[in-house]
Amino acid sequence: MSGGGARDILKVKPPTLPRKLQPWQAYHALTYHSQWKLHVDAAWAEYTKAWALEHPDEKPEKGRFQIMVEFMKAKFGEETDEMKARCEEYRNPEKREELTPKPGNAQSTINTTYQA
Repeated sequence: MSGGGARDILKVKPPTLPRKLQPWQAYHALTYHSQWKLHVDAAWAEYTKAWALEHPDEKPEKGRFQIMVEFMKAKFGEETDEMKARCEEYRNPEKREELTPKPGNAQSTINTTYQA
């Protein structure tokens, strides 16, 4: 037992809602896997290929994540007002659970079926 002193009680903050997403983040959550992943993969492959030709011995300046963010921001800027309104609604943490796209035959669902 340690020296005599009063013991402090662990102060635990009540759970808080997640932060409100940026508009492009909401757009990403709603559309990335169903619509843009293959395009981002292609943009990343194109970027790394071009970088390797110009800078053969250097690591690319941008990572895949940065390429994806730039791509998603650009695509969000081109979206319709209807989609932007949908994204605005999704940004609210309270609404996020009910508006999150449910994967139909996503690979994770298929894997879960095999593991059962």
